[in-house]
Amino acid sequence: MNPEEAITTALERIDGLSAHVFPVEGLKNARAPFVFYLRRQHQTEDSLEGPTELQTADFEVHCVARTYASLIWLAGMARSALLGLQGQTMDGLTIEHVTVQQASPDLKEREADLYRRAFTLRMNYQEEVTHE
Repeated sequence: MNPEEAITTALERIDGLSAHVFPVEGLKNARAPFVFYLRRQHQTEDSLEGPTELQTADFEVHCVARTYASLIWLAGMARSALLGLQGQTMDGLTIEHVTVQQASPDLKEREADLYRRAFTLRMNYQEEVTHE
């Protein structure tokens, strides 16, 4: 499993989000509620001896809903689901640490008549190396 799959798995457990979590920027024809995310940065942590197995990935996570009240609920559930990844091991992926912060004020997408909240997600993780 990779970090993107872990994010998708965690968020799709939220009521109404099954098959509504996308690893791409906002979809024009997607039915709200939905969540999309983008990987912004990836790096391997270094020590004095060189690279370690610990990696860090930064994501933008966007929650989109039809009403502001449903956005507040969805964003709260998404934040909890993402924070719940910390300490989890799934199919060779160990998530050491997770931080989630609101990235900007909530937005009303007037053209689509939808509400959106963006988070920044930082994930420190290790992937099991398979030797074949």
